[in-house]
Amino acid sequence: MARRRALAAMPITGLRVINWADRHIDRPGVLMWLAARLMPRSAGRKWLGEASSILYESPAGAHRAIARSYLAAAPQVIAVAWAAKLTGHRYDPPGRVRASLATVLAAWTVLAGLAAVFASFTQAQSWLQQDLTGPRHLVIQGSYWVFDTAAGASLLAVAAGGLPLWLVMLRQACRQRRQREIAWLLAPVMVPVMYLGVASVILGPPRGAPGQPHFASAASSFTSLANNNIGPEWLMVLGFAAALIAAAGPYLALHSLRPGGPVVTLAARAAGVAVAAMGIAGAASIVAAAALHGWGVSPYRQGWPLVVYLLLFLAAAAVAGASARQGIRAARMPAAA
Repeated sequence: MARRRALAAMPITGLRVINWADRHIDRPGVLMWLAARLMPRSAGRKWLGEASSILYESPAGAHRAIARSYLAAAPQVIAVAWAAKLTGHRYDPPGRVRASLATVLAAWTVLAGLAAVFASFTQAQSWLQQDLTGPRHLVIQGSYWVFDTAAGASLLAVAAGGLPLWLVMLRQACRQRRQREIAWLLAPVMVPVMYLGVASVILGPPRGAPGQPHFASAASSFTSLANNNIGPEWLMVLGFAAALIAAAGPYLALHSLRPGGPVVTLAARAAGVAVAAMGIAGAASIVAAAALHGWGVSPYRQGWPLVVYLLLFLAAAAVAGASARQGIRAARMPAAA
């Protein structure tokens, strides 16, 4: 019995398991060890410990058959183990709300970054706005209006629901003197400021004489539009990286501080509103981008930017929408209040 308990508690890492597996079941033992490594740590140890106990108590001639049966079931066990870990807050509504908020925050950040890219490549181009006049382009102008209104509503929802939660977590971190969590919570403020400072140095002052508007010339391709009229492409990539780093701070703080109460419920509901509004803004931007492509303006004649933009938007919107829906459902449970 003591030997069985020792095998059940045996860690996955190290040469002890590999040596034992090689002596008893040769190659299947190594495969079982690798399968256990693909599981969450606690589930992998439990699975490998159970297998080790059964193999130790079984006849030597049955080792290979038992190992092969375990390996045949390993893919299903791995999937179930990760599903249980990812949905581990099933009976913990506050935990489900926090997990949902963290996921929505990351996905919404991607959506906001895509919205900023759309605005920079279209609405911020003064030469393009001069040509978008008259009844011929009412669809594009209407899409701009819907985009601006929905994006603004999404930002207001994030501020209304996220700021109270951010202040509660910051007070908790300061009261408990948790320096790491304080740094995480300050990331949404400090990282954008640093990025804007770097961008202003790289881009320099606006061109043109003082007091006179500067109208950039039309670009011949999508790439030249980015490099000549907006800035180097790597700066846009750096902006996405800065946004994700800024969002990672509250993401980590949510998992570490584990706040609860009405402020978390408010944040979950506001996240749903923010995702819905950003989804409307994204749909309007796709309509405008498709119209520009169909209109045949030089930088927008290429179809691949529209396809990439559409795929990224749909992926981020799907993740944000599903997570927001789960968070709202968990927030309605009595234990989440």
